[in-house]
Amino acid sequence: MIRREFLAGLTGLSALAAAPAISFAQTPMNLGQQWDIIVIGSGLAGLSAALSASENGADRILVIEKLPVLGGHSRLSTGSFLAVSPKRLEPLGIHTSVDAVLEEMMEVGGGIGNKDLARILLSQSDAAMDWLETHGLVWNPEPYVAVGSPSAYAFRTIQGFTGSHYIFKLNQRARERGVRFLYDQPVTDLLQDPVSGNVNGVVVKSKNHELIYIRGNAVVIATGGYSANNALCRKFNSEISALMPSTANPGGRYLDGAWGDALEFTKPFHAATVDLDKIQKICFLGGRLVDYTGADIYLNKNGLRFVNEGASHGDVLVELLKQPQRAMWVITDSQSKKGLSLENKLADGAVKKFDSLRQVAAFIGCPAETLEETVTRYNDFVLKGVDKDFGKKVMLQTISYPPFYVGQERVGVHYCCGGLKFNEKAQVLNTSDEPIAGLYVAGEASGGVHGKDRLGGIGLTDAVVFGRIAGREAALLERASEHTEFRYVPPRSRSVQELDASADFEPTSD
Repeated sequence: MIRREFLAGLTGLSALAAAPAISFAQTPMNLGQQWDIIVIGSGLAGLSAALSASENGADRILVIEKLPVLGGHSRLSTGSFLAVSPKRLEPLGIHTSVDAVLEEMMEVGGGIGNKDLARILLSQSDAAMDWLETHGLVWNPEPYVAVGSPSAYAFRTIQGFTGSHYIFKLNQRARERGVRFLYDQPVTDLLQDPVSGNVNGVVVKSKNHELIYIRGNAVVIATGGYSANNALCRKFNSEISALMPSTANPGGRYLDGAWGDALEFTKPFHAATVDLDKIQKICFLGGRLVDYTGADIYLNKNGLRFVNEGASHGDVLVELLKQPQRAMWVITDSQSKKGLSLENKLADGAVKKFDSLRQVAAFIGCPAETLEETVTRYNDFVLKGVDKDFGKKVMLQTISYPPFYVGQERVGVHYCCGGLKFNEKAQVLNTSDEPIAGLYVAGEASGGVHGKDRLGGIGLTDAVVFGRIAGREAALLERASEHTEFRYVPPRSRSVQELDASADFEPTSD
């Protein structure tokens, strides 16, 4: 997830959250029934898991969302989808391979990512694009190098840079297939079958603060990371400061459910975690307008370039931290494709528009001659195809056609590379590296794939690829246990009374 604008997602999707029966007549929901699959979280990973489970034979599927609106961080993303897709790239003269992108992925991740899982992610990325097409997404045929991805290519839908479109389409298809949704009610615990040991349900806190026990043959965790939980981020990583916001919600004004809930409610099952300190910090909090490399430049307060703008997020961050005030200015012009956030950013002042570079210089507070010289030198590099200062490889345009757009960027918490440890079947592993029966994970709630940092544009790919795997495997488990009698109890380390001392009911089965 990259530049996130909440309002665009909220206006298009909150109605779906508030009125789950939009164009899909549904009978009243019976939470007491035995669900085939319970999915926790309604972002792209959760919706992919729900749809995949349905396609693989599961009938009774429930998606539980803690917020009053669906979509998670996926809803707020720019929509970059990194994929190794020879059939889409090679006709354009772009040659790539899983091995080549895997090498880049491992390098960006510091060599500590799980190579087997990363290979699965990249090998299935093309099929993930095809699958999304079957559910109504239409891809723009022009690939691009996403910011933070030195050479791997990403795609976007014809609707432009927006993750909300993914969510809208998959939500629509899920409802058509009978998937049910429960909003504004967080999962607090998992339930366990006392005989088989399988995870077989969840505990939900209702709007009236009562506990609801919901049975399911398998549970998929798709709750996202913990980037909104600053205290938890600082606990895991001492480089995170109390003043470092999440890039999903830099002003702290919007709903953000990425609090690391799953790390807590999986503890009674001795779920293993990995790389919790590997928290991606990037310098994009609102001043940037484009999400592809080659259409803007980064300047320090003196009006000078200081980095290859096409480098990985980690490499850009290293150089940014050397600059005055640890901040930079991002400049583009009228030629670039701005995406849907332009009007919002101009309205709230995150980005300013000027008719000349001299006006830009006055706004930044640097000498006009310095800025003009910097831009002229960069434009000359573009025309000659060689960046003699920083070795930037992708330079798609000069910065020469007014109006010019400029915004300031600082460091924010962007993505949690760590999370629940899992295997190639998306099963959550315990501290003995054994699968926890009936429990799956996908998306940013999982950890270990990327290492210390991740490629730009691969977050949504991760959500779809492993969401599909989690849904499929959960559905196969459901089929295998179709005729098994299920009883449920709270997790072994807790009692019903400890879960809710005020509860005046006992769990009952239909």
